[in-house]
Amino acid sequence: MLRIKSFAIASVIASTLVAGAGVLSAQTTAPTGDAKHGQQVYNADGCYLCHNYQGQGTGSRKPGQNPGPNLAPAPIPYPAFIRQLRNPRLAMPPYDAKILSDQDAADIYAFFVSQPPGKDAHSIAVLNVVNAGTATSTPHGAVVFSANCAACHGAVGQGGIGPSLKNESAHKDTAAATAFIKNPSGGMPKLYPGILSADDVAAVASYIETLQ
Repeated sequence: MLRIKSFAIASVIASTLVAGAGVLSAQTTAPTGDAKHGQQVYNADGCYLCHNYQGQGTGSRKPGQNPGPNLAPAPIPYPAFIRQLRNPRLAMPPYDAKILSDQDAADIYAFFVSQPPGKDAHSIAVLNVVNAGTATSTPHGAVVFSANCAACHGAVGQGGIGPSLKNESAHKDTAAATAFIKNPSGGMPKLYPGILSADDVAAVASYIETLQ
């Protein structure tokens, strides 16, 4: 009789575990998250050290690079994100629920989802410069600016989320602009080293000096 009862209890436990696993595997969409709070948690927990401030890691193991993979925009599916977060592969440390709650994880995922996709090249004004009907060669600094800076500072430096860079030469020379890009303050993300190379920084700093 005792053996029968033990078998029955074990069957109930197994059924419960299977049912629970089914619920977890069925969760294919992310729960509602707070993107702003997710960004705060992401930065506070040091995720930016490997994945950069906007989830734009390089995946490179070279010195000075952000070794984590790119996470945004268009992050991996939520179940895969949680699985990697809780039981990571390679060098990433595990973040169990005691370290990072399920809601904080959902908020971080919402932060990734909130990142805007890159703009189509034809929609970027500075890339469509023409001279007497013939396209001119676009300076490298202008290309770097359009890809990495225009989303905040405007297509031609007129300002937006970030401040206007018009007549920036009156406030900073090229050396000062270069130094600021490499070690920014305020809300500006640190793109060097990682997203931008030293040549990219020098080129975009020179380009900013030409904005009037």
